[in-house]
Amino acid sequence: MLQMLKTLNKFNMPLKGLKTTPPQRDQAGLVENDQAWSNRVWPFMPMVLIMSLLIVMMAGLSGCGFHLRGLNTVGEMQFKTVKLQTLPGVRPEVQQAMRSQLAQSGVQLVDSLAAAELQIILQPTVYKANRTAYSGLGDTTAEFLRMEQSFSAVVVATEETLVTSSVQTYRDRQIDTAALLAANRELGSIHREMAEDLVINIMERINRAILKASHRTTVAPVENTLPTIAPTH
Repeated sequence: MLQMLKTLNKFNMPLKGLKTTPPQRDQAGLVENDQAWSNRVWPFMPMVLIMSLLIVMMAGLSGCGFHLRGLNTVGEMQFKTVKLQTLPGVRPEVQQAMRSQLAQSGVQLVDSLAAAELQIILQPTVYKANRTAYSGLGDTTAEFLRMEQSFSAVVVATEETLVTSSVQTYRDRQIDTAALLAANRELGSIHREMAEDLVINIMERINRAILKASHRTTVAPVENTLPTIAPTH
């Protein structure tokens, strides 16, 4: 048996469960074992790749105007003063979210149209709640919520309409019929979140419309400066 072990060790044949040669160490005394290191690191590689992909996706979504939870501001606006006009039927959550967003963006809300650079007009808010699940007693246990806000933005100085559009947001809501008071409080919080989403989208669309209008250039006709050559006879 001892002779067989010596023969296998001579031809560098590894024996499972038997330690035949001591590990090689570098000058720092560290064990050089690339295979063992790969075995430890390789199982985590898919997770690293997934996290990297998520970071790239989040960066792309942020650039396209989408917002993740907690990122509820649009930054600096392209105007400093605004007159906000809300028609009857605009939800209170939308009005509050609009005023809050304007203040966070450094935009002054004025009462006089003459003192404003921009006028924002909010049309009546459309809100629908569709029941999607029921209990055995016929009570609603789930809803699909939809909120839509139409708006327009007008440049006061030129009376030019920059943009007229509408934005929508959606939520799924689960209802605990045994705790209706808590469910109603949750619904109020959902309404505020939906209003914030609508306002953020409105402000971003107005910002893009202003930037687009500022980049428009009128190409003036080029005068002919070449000398006129008289025909020769």
